[in-house]
Amino acid sequence: MRIAVDAMGTEKGVGTAVEGALKAAEENRQIEVILVGDREKIEKEAGRLHLEELPFPVIHASEVVKMDDSPSTCLNKKDSSIAVALDLLREKRADALVSAGNTGAVMALSLLKLGRLKGVKRPCLAAVFPTINGGKVVLLDVGANVDCRPYHLFQFAVMGSVYAYKILKKRKPRVGLLNIGTEENKGNRLTTQTFKLLKDSSLNFVGNIEGGDITSGKVEVVVCDGFVGNIILKFAESFARTTLNVVERGAEKALFGLGGLISREWRKSLRKDLDYAEYGGVPLLGVDGVCVIAHGASSSKAIKNAIVTSFEFAKATINRHIESSLSKSGEVRDEIKRDSDSRNGVLYSQQGSN
Repeated sequence: MRIAVDAMGTEKGVGTAVEGALKAAEENRQIEVILVGDREKIEKEAGRLHLEELPFPVIHASEVVKMDDSPSTCLNKKDSSIAVALDLLREKRADALVSAGNTGAVMALSLLKLGRLKGVKRPCLAAVFPTINGGKVVLLDVGANVDCRPYHLFQFAVMGSVYAYKILKKRKPRVGLLNIGTEENKGNRLTTQTFKLLKDSSLNFVGNIEGGDITSGKVEVVVCDGFVGNIILKFAESFARTTLNVVERGAEKALFGLGGLISREWRKSLRKDLDYAEYGGVPLLGVDGVCVIAHGASSSKAIKNAIVTSFEFAKATINRHIESSLSKSGEVRDEIKRDSDSRNGVLYSQQGSN
């Protein structure tokens, strides 16, 4: 499985991407890494790691998309590492892409170069969280779409269910709609209309769930718009860091004896559950290719895990299953047509119309 890795995207430098790629290739011999970026800088990092040459190919890209680049600037950098890596994916010279670069650029260029899967109206970003019962839950959208319509959220639920089935190995994943209450009539126009679509579908929809239920283990898929989802994602990352810091400070009082040993083992387990590096990156669902976006501040461990995630994604042929599942979702077609014909109202903005 050939994984194109954007070596220029991480805030911590090229070396982080190189080390992560080496770890992934060493851990899984089925992974064939292709590093994309400034060849001179990549080879310099190989020398720093005392390697005569890297065990995988390097494709040169002369430009880098910066985190603060505008959308137009990103699109105009034709030879950026993100653009070149996506070209490899489009030309079937790679099976997946991993980038820790500008999220907006990865999404925009993915749509431009790869296009959407058949039937998909809006691609979305999916994040995986641990649950209190030792399981996992996928939350989507976590940032790709600020303004959504009911059928967008319906499709997120379909894509999330496929992801939970193929990656989390849940035979019939339970779907919850994130809301301010569990009653059917709770929420705004978006959530009440989405509730109707989900209720009448063949998905395993269990109803509305509140924020406190996301990691409760009650569901495997949580659906919301990207505005809400991104806030949850950023808060979760911040809360995880705060929790780990509080635990570290408290553990200083139990450094010796049996209490210290238990504390160290417990902290190690907690860090594994809460550290975003363990999850690597978030997949961009709905584009015609496998794209995993890692955190800009990713460590080599996070890059390694993002590469592993992209390998699992590609191996599971999730995109073909998404297309198949959407083609069977005929119950929303009339709703899509009706909604497309009426774009008035406070909820829907011209910015979000496509």
